[in-house]
Amino acid sequence: MMPRGLRALILFALFVAACGPSASSGQQTAGTANRPTGAPAAPQSGSSDASPGPRPAERVVIGVPGVSLSYLPTYLAWKFGYFEEEGLAPEFVQASGNVFVPALLSGEMDFTTNLSSIGTHAGQGGPTKIVQFQAVRLQHVITVRPEITTVQQLEGKRVAVQALGTLPAFEVQKLAEHFGLRDVAMVVAGSEMERIAAIEAGAADAAVSSIPANLVAERRGMPTLLRIGTVLEIPQAGLGTTDAHLRDRVDLVTRTLRAAARALPAVHDRRDEVIPIIAQWIELSPEDAARAYEQVADTYSANGLATDAQLRAYLQLMQETANVPADATFDRLYDFTIARRVAQELGLPLQ
Repeated sequence: MMPRGLRALILFALFVAACGPSASSGQQTAGTANRPTGAPAAPQSGSSDASPGPRPAERVVIGVPGVSLSYLPTYLAWKFGYFEEEGLAPEFVQASGNVFVPALLSGEMDFTTNLSSIGTHAGQGGPTKIVQFQAVRLQHVITVRPEITTVQQLEGKRVAVQALGTLPAFEVQKLAEHFGLRDVAMVVAGSEMERIAAIEAGAADAAVSSIPANLVAERRGMPTLLRIGTVLEIPQAGLGTTDAHLRDRVDLVTRTLRAAARALPAVHDRRDEVIPIIAQWIELSPEDAARAYEQVADTYSANGLATDAQLRAYLQLMQETANVPADATFDRLYDFTIARRVAQELGLPLQ
């Protein structure tokens, strides 16, 4: 994922906008200025019509680290009207990783799709929880120089990662263990495009890339060797919230998780509608959107839940990359009570 920073001033403006004049007065809300392309605006307040009308939709603020296919079901839930049918008006607000937990705890956000921040905070004893998993397999790939055609040829090679101690570095380590590769060196190269540039410059032989950034690399002559999620079943995205919301705003949490869960089967059942949405949302050609869809379609949970093996893999990731204690348990990171009930109500397949 490619996060964009969100300054504290903007988050403060988001809070003020919710209590102040409506956007119809000409004042642009922070959510409108910083939500992803095509994301819904905050609901408008006030009306010149004094006659009774339908109950206004309840605003729900969802923090996201940037446009990413990892939270596609949540986005589709808005595009397909599932949030609206639940009486909710979602507002997607982009922020950097260190903003999500403070914004959730202060009430400026209700949920976030950035589960690494929740996993870290909850795993260290903080009052937050992961409440739904949507992408339960990694949406990352190994991009390589064209002469590399098998995973075994990565032995003794240099793989570009974002930084040591991050998810891409963890992935390289686990892939080396899985395939029995020796002497695989990690090269710190920063962002997605910087990793691709490192291969082009001869500073690396391969790189960890996300989908659809790997499609850019393919057009520049660097093929995709392996979809990491086919080997490492580690959850990547979903929804996290606070213990306070789970205690005091059960109805809001239930309706939000139900809207998102309804979109999970739609990923497959409405393929021909989903691909154009991806193209518009991530600014891809129809061909690239279709290719990206095919590479991520099997990464999503069927019900908003993860298997015990996937939960253990995610906990291990947090322990090795986020200073989560070795004695941390599932209950410290996860609370799927509402997600399970929602899945049952919707008739989604359960493990």
